[in-house]
Amino acid sequence: MKLITYGKHAFNEIILDIDQAQKHIFIQMFIWRDDSIGNRLLNHLYQALERGVLVTIQKDAYGSIFEKAEENKQSLFHKEKQKGIHFLTKIIDWGYADSRKPRGYTQQHNPQLSSFLNHPNLTISTTILKDHTKFYVIDDTILYIGGVNIEDKENGKDIQGRTYLDYMVRIDSKIEVDYFLSRFNQQVPYDSARKIDYIMNRKLDYKVDHDLTLLLQNVQKRIILHMAYFGAKNAMNAIQTALSRGIEVVIVTSKVSNLQTEYNLYWMNKLQNQGAKVYLYEGLVHAKALLVDDTLIVGSTNLNNAAYYKLGECSLVVKNDFSIIQSFLQSHAEIIQNSTVVRPIKYRKIQALFERLLS
Repeated sequence: MKLITYGKHAFNEIILDIDQAQKHIFIQMFIWRDDSIGNRLLNHLYQALERGVLVTIQKDAYGSIFEKAEENKQSLFHKEKQKGIHFLTKIIDWGYADSRKPRGYTQQHNPQLSSFLNHPNLTISTTILKDHTKFYVIDDTILYIGGVNIEDKENGKDIQGRTYLDYMVRIDSKIEVDYFLSRFNQQVPYDSARKIDYIMNRKLDYKVDHDLTLLLQNVQKRIILHMAYFGAKNAMNAIQTALSRGIEVVIVTSKVSNLQTEYNLYWMNKLQNQGAKVYLYEGLVHAKALLVDDTLIVGSTNLNNAAYYKLGECSLVVKNDFSIIQSFLQSHAEIIQNSTVVRPIKYRKIQALFERLLS
C-alpha cells in the first residue's frame, strides 16, 4: 500500500498500470475534463481497448456542473446540456469568477471521443449519480482510491497558478480489491475492527455521518486534517469536543478555496479560537485526508454537508500502518512549509452565511 501525494504523481503511476492491464479496467470518476490529462488518460485507455482489455467507466454527469463552470469549462463525456443541472453550472460559474477562464458554456468537439465511445470493449455509464467517489480497479488486483479527479489542475496547477494538494492510495492485493468491491456494491458492512476498510455513502445507505464522526469522537491524542471543505454539524461538533478535551488538532486548508472560501474561514476562525492550529495553504487543498490517532482516512469525503448528507462518497480507512502514516506525516511537514498561520483568521460574514446554505 502506497500513499501518493499530488495528482501528477498519481497519474504517472495509474497510466503505467493501465498500460500493463491485461483483462479489465474499472473507473469511477466525478470530474473528467476535456483537457491535456483527460485526453492523455483517454488515449492510454483506448490503447488498452485495442489490445483486448475490457474497460468499464462510471462517469457521474453531476460532476459536469464543475467541468463546465471552472478552468477551461470543457467536459469530456458530457458535451450536451444536462437537463435539470445546467442552472447549477451557472451558479458555480458565478461564484468561481476568474477572468482567465472562457465565457459561456459552448463545448468543443473532441475528434478522439467518437472512436473511444464506440469501441466494442467499452462499457460506459454517464448518468447523474451524485456519486463523488474516485477510484480505479485494474485487473482485479490493483486499486487506486482518493480525491484526485481527472483534470489538468490536479496534474499540476489551476488557471490561477495554484498547486493542488491531493492524495491517492495504491493498493496491490486481489484480496483487498475483492473486499473493496464487495463493500462498494453493498454486499458486506463496514468492519471497524478491520485494518483496512472504507467509510461510504452508498445508495440508501449513508454511513459517513455515523462512521467518520465516530472516529473523530473516539480520538485520544491527535487529529491532523488536510481538508478542502468544512461545515457538517456532527463533524464540527466532534472536532470542537476534541479540542475541549485537550486533543491536538492541526488543520491545513486553502487560503482561498474554489468553493465556500468564507464559510471555511468562518470555521477556521472558530476552531482556531478554541485551540486548533490552522495552516492556510498557499496553493489549493483539494485533499480529504485525516489522521486520527494512528488511523489514516483518505478518499473523496469532505467534512461538509454535501459529503455527509447528499453525495455518494468513499474513503479508505487504514489503521496502525506505520509506513503510510509516516508518508502522510512527511507530506504534512513539507506542506506546512508552504502555508501560513494567520491570527485572527478573518472572513466575510454575509458571504459565509450564503455559502453555508450551499455547502
